[in-house]
Amino acid sequence: MARFRFKLQRLLHVRAIGEELARAEFAGAQRAALQAQSEVEAARAGLASAERELELVRARDGARSALVAERTLPALLRNIASSRKRLEAAQHAVAAAQAAWQARRSDVRALEKLEERAFNQFLEHEREREDRALQETIERRAALEARPTSPTEPES
Repeated sequence: MARFRFKLQRLLHVRAIGEELARAEFAGAQRAALQAQSEVEAARAGLASAERELELVRARDGARSALVAERTLPALLRNIASSRKRLEAAQHAVAAAQAAWQARRSDVRALEKLEERAFNQFLEHEREREDRALQETIERRAALEARPTSPTEPES
């Protein structure tokens, strides 16, 4: 039996590598988005902690101390806003990386389907070839058996 060789094997290999790289980029973008989400949560926790401390300062030290402590709140709010912007950018990067990965995966799957079809055609041609060879063998044997024996040939 002849050996199957897919004509587009190199292209399939290159596209599979590209798909793996795109998947790795997608995973990296997901990690970055999770990190950005953690930063947003940490900034919110910092603001909540500062607000609790402000309430304690108001209760304990009075309004003047509370006014001084309130000056830290805008910086914490800006930190939350910038963390949200980084999270949004990271989420957009995840969406773009996922789309790129899915597109490359579709390309690989299309080539894999082509390879499967080509392999099935190869198997069919091989079966046909084997059937023809078997038929020829049967016909030769039948022709040999039907051939009359000549008087000079010894009969078996």
